[in-house]
Amino acid sequence: MKGERIGILLAAFSLLFLTSFRKAIAGTLQDIKVKGRLIAGVNIDFPPCGFLSEKEENQGLDVDLAKILAKELFGKENVEFVIINGKNRIALLKSGKIDVIVASMSITEKRKKEIDLSVPYFISGHLILVPLHSKITKYQDLAGLKIATIRDSTGDCTIGELVPTAERLWFRSNSDALQALKDGRVEAFVQDDGLITYLEQKNPDLRIAGLQPFRPTAYGLGIRKSDKEWLDFVNSILTKIEETGEYHRLLDKWFGRARGLLLYSLLEANGKKRLRDLIKLLEE
Repeated sequence: MKGERIGILLAAFSLLFLTSFRKAIAGTLQDIKVKGRLIAGVNIDFPPCGFLSEKEENQGLDVDLAKILAKELFGKENVEFVIINGKNRIALLKSGKIDVIVASMSITEKRKKEIDLSVPYFISGHLILVPLHSKITKYQDLAGLKIATIRDSTGDCTIGELVPTAERLWFRSNSDALQALKDGRVEAFVQDDGLITYLEQKNPDLRIAGLQPFRPTAYGLGIRKSDKEWLDFVNSILTKIEETGEYHRLLDKWFGRARGLLLYSLLEANGKKRLRDLIKLLEE
Protein backbone atom coordinates (compact mmCIF):
# COMPACT_ATOMS: atom_id res chain seq x y z
CA MET A 1 0.00 0.00 0.00
CA LYS A 2 2.80 2.35 0.96
CA GLY A 3 4.56 1.58 -2.31
CA GLU A 4 1.40 2.36 -4.27
CA ARG A 5 1.06 5.74 -2.55
CA ILE A 6 4.67 6.58 -3.33
CA GLY A 7 4.09 5.54 -6.93
CA ILE A 8 1.02 7.78 -7.19
CA LEU A 9 2.93 10.72 -5.68
CA LEU A 10 5.83 10.21 -8.07
CA ALA A 11 3.47 10.02 -11.03
CA ALA A 12 1.72 13.21 -9.93
CA PHE A 13 5.05 14.96 -9.42
CA SER A 14 6.26 13.83 -12.84
CA LEU A 15 3.07 15.09 -14.48
CA LEU A 16 3.40 18.45 -12.75
CA PHE A 17 7.06 18.69 -13.71
CA LEU A 18 6.41 17.80 -17.34
CA THR A 19 3.53 20.26 -17.57
CA SER A 20 5.69 23.04 -16.15
CA PHE A 21 8.57 22.05 -18.39
CA ARG A 22 6.41 22.07 -21.51
CA LYS A 23 5.06 25.47 -20.55
CA ALA A 24 8.57 26.78 -20.04
CA ILE A 25 9.77 25.62 -23.43
CA ALA A 26 6.56 26.41 -25.32
CA GLY A 27 7.26 30.14 -25.38
CA THR A 28 4.89 33.07 -25.38
CA LEU A 29 3.63 32.59 -28.92
CA GLN A 30 2.34 29.09 -28.24
CA ASP A 31 0.95 30.09 -24.84
CA ILE A 32 -1.03 32.94 -26.45
CA LYS A 33 -2.47 30.60 -29.06
CA VAL A 34 -3.54 28.13 -26.37
CA LYS A 35 -5.30 30.70 -24.18
CA GLY A 36 -6.88 32.37 -27.23
CA ARG A 37 -6.09 35.98 -26.42
CA LEU A 38 -3.20 38.41 -26.29
CA ILE A 39 -2.53 40.20 -22.99
CA ALA A 40 -0.98 43.57 -23.76
CA GLY A 41 0.36 46.12 -21.29
CA VAL A 42 -0.64 49.64 -22.35
CA ASN A 43 -0.61 53.21 -21.05
CA ILE A 44 -3.71 55.26 -20.26
CA ASP A 45 -2.06 58.68 -19.79
CA PHE A 46 0.13 58.94 -22.87
CA PRO A 47 -2.08 60.30 -25.67
CA PRO A 48 -2.20 59.85 -28.59
CA CYS A 49 -0.36 56.54 -28.12
CA GLY A 50 -2.31 55.18 -25.16
CA PHE A 51 -5.30 56.70 -23.34
CA LEU A 52 -8.91 56.11 -22.33
CA SER A 53 -11.79 57.44 -24.40
CA GLU A 54 -14.85 59.12 -22.89
CA LYS A 55 -16.40 55.65 -22.83
CA GLU A 56 -13.41 54.35 -20.81
CA GLU A 57 -12.13 52.35 -23.79
CA ASN A 58 -8.44 51.91 -24.56
CA GLN A 59 -7.39 53.95 -27.58
CA GLY A 60 -4.25 55.16 -29.33
CA LEU A 61 -1.44 54.12 -31.64
CA ASP A 62 -0.10 51.50 -29.22
CA VAL A 63 -3.57 50.07 -28.65
CA ASP A 64 -4.09 49.70 -32.39
CA LEU A 65 -0.74 47.93 -32.71
CA ALA A 66 -1.79 45.44 -30.04
CA LYS A 67 -5.05 44.84 -31.91
CA ILE A 68 -3.12 44.22 -35.13
CA LEU A 69 -0.94 41.62 -33.40
CA ALA A 70 -4.04 39.87 -32.07
CA LYS A 71 -5.73 39.92 -35.46
CA GLU A 72 -2.68 38.33 -37.05
CA LEU A 73 -2.82 35.62 -34.38
CA PHE A 74 -6.55 34.89 -34.26
CA GLY A 75 -8.18 36.63 -37.22
CA LYS A 76 -9.92 38.96 -34.77
CA GLU A 77 -8.97 41.47 -32.07
CA ASN A 78 -8.80 39.17 -29.06
CA VAL A 79 -6.86 41.46 -26.73
CA GLU A 80 -6.95 41.89 -22.98
CA PHE A 81 -5.49 45.26 -21.99
CA VAL A 82 -3.60 45.64 -18.73
CA ILE A 83 -2.87 49.17 -17.54
CA ILE A 84 0.82 49.61 -16.83
CA ASN A 85 3.22 52.42 -15.95
CA GLY A 86 6.95 53.05 -16.09
CA LYS A 87 7.57 51.47 -12.69
CA ASN A 88 5.72 48.15 -13.10
CA ARG A 89 5.72 47.34 -16.81
CA ILE A 90 8.96 45.33 -16.95
CA ALA A 91 8.11 43.46 -13.75
CA LEU A 92 4.67 42.53 -15.12
CA LEU A 93 6.25 41.29 -18.34
CA LYS A 94 8.95 39.23 -16.64
CA SER A 95 6.40 37.65 -14.27
CA GLY A 96 4.25 36.50 -17.21
CA LYS A 97 1.23 38.65 -16.29
CA ILE A 98 1.38 40.33 -19.69
CA ASP A 99 2.60 38.96 -23.03
CA VAL A 100 3.98 42.17 -24.48
CA ILE A 101 4.59 45.81 -23.53
CA VAL A 102 2.97 48.12 -26.08
CA ALA A 103 3.46 51.40 -24.29
CA SER A 104 5.67 53.91 -26.13
CA MET A 105 8.74 52.46 -24.45
CA SER A 106 12.04 53.93 -25.59
CA ILE A 107 14.74 51.47 -26.54
CA THR A 108 17.66 51.94 -24.15
CA GLU A 109 20.70 49.89 -23.27
CA LYS A 110 19.54 49.66 -19.66
CA ARG A 111 16.18 48.15 -20.65
CA LYS A 112 17.79 45.75 -23.13
CA LYS A 113 19.63 44.16 -20.22
CA GLU A 114 16.31 43.12 -18.65
CA ILE A 115 14.08 42.39 -21.65
CA ASP A 116 14.20 42.10 -25.42
CA LEU A 117 12.81 44.88 -27.57
CA SER A 118 11.30 44.73 -31.02
CA VAL A 119 12.49 46.57 -34.09
CA PRO A 120 11.70 50.30 -33.69
CA TYR A 121 8.19 51.39 -34.65
CA PHE A 122 8.41 55.11 -33.83
CA ILE A 123 10.99 57.80 -33.17
CA SER A 124 10.33 60.48 -30.61
CA GLY A 125 12.38 63.45 -29.48
CA HIS A 126 11.77 65.50 -26.35
CA LEU A 127 9.92 68.81 -26.09
CA ILE A 128 9.32 71.30 -23.31
CA LEU A 129 5.83 72.39 -22.29
CA VAL A 130 5.61 75.76 -20.52
CA PRO A 131 2.98 78.37 -19.55
CA LEU A 132 1.89 80.58 -22.43
CA HIS A 133 3.89 83.64 -21.33
CA SER A 134 7.05 81.78 -20.23
CA LYS A 135 10.39 83.12 -21.48
CA ILE A 136 11.79 79.60 -21.91
CA THR A 137 12.64 78.86 -25.55
CA LYS A 138 15.21 76.02 -25.37
CA TYR A 139 16.37 73.33 -22.97
CA GLN A 140 19.40 75.40 -21.93
CA ASP A 141 16.96 77.87 -20.35
CA LEU A 142 15.91 75.21 -17.82
CA ALA A 143 19.10 75.67 -15.75
CA GLY A 144 18.22 76.36 -12.12
CA LEU A 145 14.48 75.95 -12.68
CA LYS A 146 11.97 73.44 -11.31
CA ILE A 147 11.14 70.94 -14.04
CA ALA A 148 8.47 68.22 -14.03
CA THR A 149 9.61 64.83 -15.33
CA ILE A 150 8.54 61.21 -14.99
CA ARG A 151 11.12 59.39 -12.91
CA ASP A 152 13.51 57.22 -14.94
CA SER A 153 11.87 58.23 -18.22
CA THR A 154 14.14 59.18 -21.11
CA GLY A 155 13.02 62.78 -20.67
CA ASP A 156 14.10 62.70 -17.03
CA CYS A 157 17.48 61.18 -17.90
CA THR A 158 17.98 63.61 -20.78
CA ILE A 159 17.44 66.70 -18.63
CA GLY A 160 19.67 65.19 -15.94
CA GLU A 161 22.46 64.92 -18.52
CA LEU A 162 21.91 68.10 -20.54
CA VAL A 163 20.88 70.46 -17.74
CA PRO A 164 22.30 69.04 -14.49
CA THR A 165 21.52 72.26 -12.58
CA ALA A 166 17.78 71.97 -13.28
CA GLU A 167 15.75 70.86 -10.26
CA ARG A 168 13.81 67.84 -11.45
CA LEU A 169 10.56 67.13 -9.63
CA TRP A 170 9.53 63.53 -10.24
CA PHE A 171 5.92 62.56 -10.88
CA ARG A 172 4.29 59.15 -11.23
CA SER A 173 2.04 60.08 -14.14
CA ASN A 174 1.91 62.54 -17.00
CA SER A 175 -1.41 63.90 -15.77
CA ASP A 176 0.14 64.70 -12.37
CA ALA A 177 3.09 66.42 -14.03
CA LEU A 178 0.75 68.42 -16.25
CA GLN A 179 -1.29 69.54 -13.25
CA ALA A 180 1.87 70.66 -11.44
CA LEU A 181 2.73 72.84 -14.43
CA LYS A 182 -0.76 74.35 -14.57
CA ASP A 183 -0.67 75.00 -10.81
CA GLY A 184 2.67 76.80 -11.05
CA ARG A 185 4.56 74.27 -8.90
CA VAL A 186 7.04 73.76 -11.76
CA GLU A 187 8.14 76.02 -14.61
CA ALA A 188 8.26 73.39 -17.36
CA PHE A 189 7.36 69.79 -18.18
CA VAL A 190 9.68 67.68 -20.34
CA GLN A 191 8.39 64.58 -22.11
CA ASP A 192 8.21 62.89 -25.52
CA ASP A 193 7.20 65.12 -28.40
CA GLY A 194 4.02 63.25 -29.33
CA LEU A 195 2.56 63.70 -25.86
CA ILE A 196 3.71 67.31 -25.49
CA THR A 197 2.23 68.24 -28.88
CA TYR A 198 -1.07 66.65 -27.89
CA LEU A 199 -1.13 68.43 -24.51
CA GLU A 200 -0.45 71.80 -26.13
CA GLN A 201 -3.43 71.31 -28.43
CA LYS A 202 -5.68 70.50 -25.47
CA ASN A 203 -4.43 73.31 -23.19
CA PRO A 204 -4.55 76.80 -24.74
CA ASP A 205 -2.85 78.27 -21.66
CA LEU A 206 0.31 76.28 -22.44
CA ARG A 207 2.79 76.28 -25.32
CA ILE A 208 5.78 74.33 -26.60
CA ALA A 209 9.10 76.05 -25.86
CA GLY A 210 10.88 75.68 -29.17
CA LEU A 211 9.63 73.38 -31.91
CA GLN A 212 12.85 71.43 -32.44
CA PRO A 213 12.74 68.15 -30.49
CA PHE A 214 16.00 67.10 -28.86
CA ARG A 215 17.63 63.75 -28.02
CA PRO A 216 15.59 61.45 -30.30
CA THR A 217 14.91 57.89 -29.15
CA ALA A 218 13.13 54.96 -30.80
CA TYR A 219 10.13 53.10 -29.37
CA GLY A 220 9.99 49.30 -29.28
CA LEU A 221 7.62 46.60 -28.01
CA GLY A 222 8.81 44.76 -24.91
CA ILE A 223 9.29 40.97 -25.02
CA ARG A 224 10.63 38.59 -22.36
CA LYS A 225 14.31 37.70 -22.72
CA SER A 226 15.31 34.87 -25.06
CA ASP A 227 11.76 34.36 -26.41
CA LYS A 228 12.99 34.36 -30.00
CA GLU A 229 9.91 32.86 -31.67
CA TRP A 230 7.61 35.51 -30.18
CA LEU A 231 10.08 38.31 -30.88
CA ASP A 232 10.46 37.21 -34.50
CA PHE A 233 6.68 37.12 -34.90
CA VAL A 234 6.25 40.62 -33.47
CA ASN A 235 9.05 41.98 -35.66
CA SER A 236 7.55 40.38 -38.76
CA ILE A 237 4.20 42.09 -38.14
CA LEU A 238 5.80 45.50 -37.51
CA THR A 239 7.77 45.10 -40.75
CA LYS A 240 4.68 43.98 -42.63
CA ILE A 241 2.51 46.96 -41.64
CA GLU A 242 5.26 49.38 -42.61
CA GLU A 243 5.65 47.79 -46.04
CA THR A 244 1.90 47.64 -46.71
CA GLY A 245 1.31 51.26 -45.66
CA GLU A 246 -0.93 50.34 -42.75
CA TYR A 247 1.56 51.84 -40.30
CA HIS A 248 1.45 55.23 -42.01
CA ARG A 249 -2.34 55.16 -41.99
CA LEU A 250 -2.18 54.67 -38.23
CA LEU A 251 0.11 57.68 -37.89
CA ASP A 252 -2.31 59.75 -39.95
CA LYS A 253 -5.14 58.60 -37.70
CA TRP A 254 -3.47 59.50 -34.41
CA PHE A 255 -1.10 62.34 -35.29
CA GLY A 256 -2.84 63.98 -38.24
CA ARG A 257 -1.66 64.58 -41.76
CA ALA A 258 0.42 67.57 -40.72
CA ARG A 259 2.84 65.15 -39.09
CA GLY A 260 4.82 67.92 -37.42
CA LEU A 261 6.72 65.43 -35.28
CA LEU A 262 10.35 64.47 -35.19
CA LEU A 263 9.76 61.24 -37.10
CA TYR A 264 8.83 62.98 -40.32
CA SER A 265 11.20 65.92 -40.04
CA LEU A 266 14.05 63.43 -39.65
CA LEU A 267 12.85 61.24 -42.48
CA GLU A 268 12.54 64.16 -44.89
CA ALA A 269 15.76 65.86 -43.78
CA ASN A 270 17.73 62.69 -44.43
CA GLY A 271 15.98 61.67 -47.63
CA LYS A 272 14.64 58.47 -46.06
CA LYS A 273 11.32 56.82 -46.76
CA ARG A 274 11.41 53.95 -44.30
CA LEU A 275 11.75 54.02 -40.54
CA ARG A 276 14.30 51.20 -40.51
CA ASP A 277 16.62 53.16 -42.81
CA LEU A 278 16.45 56.14 -40.47
CA ILE A 279 17.21 53.99 -37.43
CA LYS A 280 20.38 52.71 -39.11
CA LEU A 281 21.40 56.30 -39.83
CA LEU A 282 20.88 57.37 -36.21
CA GLU A 283 22.92 54.41 -34.96
CA GLU A 284 25.95 55.29 -37.13
